[in-house]
Amino acid sequence: MKKLLFLLSVMGVLFVTSCSTVRVSANYDKNVDFKQYKTFTLLPWNPHNDSIVSPFTRDMILNALKTEMIKRGYKYVPDLKDADLGVNTYILAKKKTDYQYYTDYYGHYGYYYGYPWAWYGPVAPPYYGTSVTARDYIEGTIIIDVFDTHKKKLIWQGVGVGELDPLKPATEKKVNRIISQIMYKYPVRYQ
Repeated sequence: MKKLLFLLSVMGVLFVTSCSTVRVSANYDKNVDFKQYKTFTLLPWNPHNDSIVSPFTRDMILNALKTEMIKRGYKYVPDLKDADLGVNTYILAKKKTDYQYYTDYYGHYGYYYGYPWAWYGPVAPPYYGTSVTARDYIEGTIIIDVFDTHKKKLIWQGVGVGELDPLKPATEKKVNRIISQIMYKYPVRYQ
């Protein structure tokens, strides 16, 4: 556990945007008309996220979310009581292990004449060698929640999951790309 906490503190400047590929999923309340909403605000940043991302990455994430919502026709308001929608972000990092299996198939050699007993030439017993390689990595997850602030109800959730690469720090371009990929699943398209 101490090792994981140390790793997370070292990775504080990183984010799931360091991933080569990100798997995205989303779900929403099918009974909600998302075009009825006009304004949004960003809900307070969860202090848990600070153990995973740097303040620079936090600002990039919040700016990307703001940009994505504005592109969809919503107006940003700083105060929660004036907003129709509240946008929240939660970030997770988890140590995982990937196992790769490889089996070498060496077997009979010789000539075969169509019958199981009709082998001609030297015959070797089958040899099967399987090697297993384990690779440790950190899986990062960003969860974006959109709430109806008047009803205090979750109406949309988007999730992006990918492998963190400690050698590739987050850049504004990468953050914008990942947030855009997640928000692509939002029911309201660009205007």
